[in-house]
Amino acid sequence: MKNIIYQYWQGDMKPGVKESTRLIKEYADRIGAEYRFDHNVTIAGKVVNVPIYYEPANPLVDKSFDKYDNVALVDIDVFPVEDLSENIFDQLNGEDAGICTEPAQPFFRQVYNVAGITNANDTRWTNLLKEVWGIEYSYDKEGRPKVFNTGVVVISKTGLQKMKTTWASFQDYVNYMGVNGFPKFYRLFQDYFSAFIHKNNFKFKELPNSWNCYMHKLGSHPNASVNDTRTEDAKLVHIMFRTADDWDPTALWQITNKPQSEWILPVNKAWPNDG
Repeated sequence: MKNIIYQYWQGDMKPGVKESTRLIKEYADRIGAEYRFDHNVTIAGKVVNVPIYYEPANPLVDKSFDKYDNVALVDIDVFPVEDLSENIFDQLNGEDAGICTEPAQPFFRQVYNVAGITNANDTRWTNLLKEVWGIEYSYDKEGRPKVFNTGVVVISKTGLQKMKTTWASFQDYVNYMGVNGFPKFYRLFQDYFSAFIHKNNFKFKELPNSWNCYMHKLGSHPNASVNDTRTEDAKLVHIMFRTADDWDPTALWQITNKPQSEWILPVNKAWPNDG
């Protein structure tokens, strides 16, 4: 099998960016996959007017990826646990793509309103998907639209061709979200991908959440906390703290591999609250 892991970054090569690319490259080597990192290049930006948010999806428009049996998209703030050797490409078994959910997000979007990202807008979004593209979206057991995270995605050769030939273009999707008054978040690649994996000719798999253990700041000062979703068998850790790409490799290793009580981070003592 000919597999490749793809990462993208636009901007300065910050410490966290360097560390993620180093570790993901080492992981790719361990599982016998190729690795490609694009830095400050424009590919998707040539076909959509919100380029930086679609560049991590360059394989969906770049023909050079068509030769691979599977392609993994991995965000630049994702880190493998120490010595990870389990092959992410083995997760697919005939599916077109695999992606993890954010299980708690539907609840948080009922409680918080961050830049218009709410359960109400999620529901309005899924209604538009059905009206325009006939998409039947998926919902959690409480009837809320599921939230998928494109920080880690695996795509088969067949799936990639379906994306290129049967999905709406990036720009058409962006335009529909814009004219219907959705906040910017809903116009970006994560929601684009989450929408079209639900097309009736596309078979996707919900990957175990151990493949994308995201963590981020939850709430605001003085009651902010860390939402740490690492599982007991965590494999890839998605460190979504705002300034983490400026942190040193030791701090990022601790976040990836150690319990929160053992973290020593370059932040104020009250973090994640204000100092």
